[in-house]
Amino acid sequence: MHFSSDFVFDGRADRPYAEDDPPGPLSVYGTSKLVGEWLAREAPRHYVLRVESLFGGPTAGRGAKSGSVGRIVDAIAQGREVPVFTDRVVSPTSAVEAASATARILQAGLPPGVYHCVNGGACRWDELAVEAARLLGREPRLKPMTLDSVALKARRPRYCALSNAKLAAAGVTMSDWKEALARYLVVWDGPFGSAERP
Repeated sequence: MHFSSDFVFDGRADRPYAEDDPPGPLSVYGTSKLVGEWLAREAPRHYVLRVESLFGGPTAGRGAKSGSVGRIVDAIAQGREVPVFTDRVVSPTSAVEAASATARILQAGLPPGVYHCVNGGACRWDELAVEAARLLGREPRLKPMTLDSVALKARRPRYCALSNAKLAAAGVTMSDWKEALARYLVVWDGPFGSAERP
């Protein structure tokens, strides 16, 4: 079982990437993930699961601020300015759902291969921030950014939504990203107390 990334793609697509789309990493990080996929495929029985923009997990209920989603939610909850990309499209994915899907893949004994293990749908980071603010009942203070305006250690693909249709066709379904985000915010330990959580 190998977990890979949307960074194996170049971000030039105009629709969610499928598993058989040709990779074209833009960075050393993306290339390293692709090489990991190649090595994993040498195993007689292998699963390569591409995950993306993970949020939540075992520490989510303790106000964890790890990952882009955690930092966005924390900033909104505290009324701080939220820096968000307006030109990067992702498929935000619940770590809890990705873990559950991984277990179901193994239990069901699906055919070995590459699967996109992501929540359904796609959005820009500013759209996610607006949805999180709506769920929290807060007005976000967004600071719009573009990829070209920020010096990043690893070059990001602009459009990197992943299609989970192959996984769903095999019987392992994952919810829409908005539903997953709403569940994450229910257990998120923000500063407002449980009465104000959705």
